[in-house]
Amino acid sequence: METAYQKVKVHNELEWCQVSDLGTKEKIEKILLKNRVSYFVKWEKPKLFSGEKFGTCIFCVNQLQKETADEAVRELADEVKGKIRFINRKVEKTFY
Repeated sequence: METAYQKVKVHNELEWCQVSDLGTKEKIEKILLKNRVSYFVKWEKPKLFSGEKFGTCIFCVNQLQKETADEAVRELADEVKGKIRFINRKVEKTFY
């Protein structure tokens, strides 16, 4: 028996912020996990002649948890100030 919800596809993720520092990425992951915010990370490879080793990563969060994520990062305000670029745009790609 098939349920009505099996055919529903929901795209409610936001590209929330972009980080290019590995230490900052780890701090953000820890604070999001501490505050029980669901997220996933998209990686962008460094450009050929940019000189970056790490590249950048984009944290994507659920739209309904955006405010919780913003409050969580405010706890790290002094530690990560200037290292995060907030994007807040809808994820365009479908991953399934």
